[in-house]
Amino acid sequence: MAIDVEEFVADDLWLLIGLVTFVLISLTGLVGAEELTSAIAIVGWFLLVPIFLFWGEEIAALLVAGRNETTPAEHATGDDAVAELKRRYAEGEIDDAEFEHRLERLVGVEDSFADVFSDDPKSDDEPNAGGVDGESEREPAFER
Repeated sequence: MAIDVEEFVADDLWLLIGLVTFVLISLTGLVGAEELTSAIAIVGWFLLVPIFLFWGEEIAALLVAGRNETTPAEHATGDDAVAELKRRYAEGEIDDAEFEHRLERLVGVEDSFADVFSDDPKSDDEPNAGGVDGESEREPAFER
């Protein structure tokens, strides 16, 4: 299970900061360090929580913009796999036939996933709409 750092910072970091602040305030209050308790409350609840609550998406975008990695969306499209295949072909690691075979497989996989994960439901005029293995939906055999 991968953690999407950008989504976490944008949506949930303010809540984590608030909870950690509450725990730290409770612990320092039990110890008797009132000045430290006040400082933690001011920094945590009145400074950091509102900043990440209202500007978490902007902060996450700035953090991610600093990285030069590819995003998960680019990994999902398979662009990096094609680029790696081109790189290996250019360096001479694979020959023409191997390159064409692997490229054909990559493109075929992308096309099959595009059909599976399309947002358009099948229309009712298409054959096998709602049926299984060539069967169409049947009316109940009995009538009242």
